[in-house]
Amino acid sequence: MAVVAAGLLGCNDLENCGSTPVDITRTDGGLYRCVTSEDCPRTSRVSVCVTDVSSERECVRCDETRCVRLIPESCQ
Repeated sequence: MAVVAAGLLGCNDLENCGSTPVDITRTDGGLYRCVTSEDCPRTSRVSVCVTDVSSERECVRCDETRCVRLIPESCQ
């Protein structure tokens, strides 16, 4: 099913067919909560998502008060 969805979306100019959202969890298994994307924890190599378009690099965003990592999916 995911392959079909990726095929329907097509590749963007960055050769990405979308992103996989992954909840950011605390060490105790609870979710990190947020008001803005800047509230979410991230390493120095991970940026804050600035658009809804899939980027070529992993980023974090606030999605309905929970912190989410967006992991780009290659079209290959």
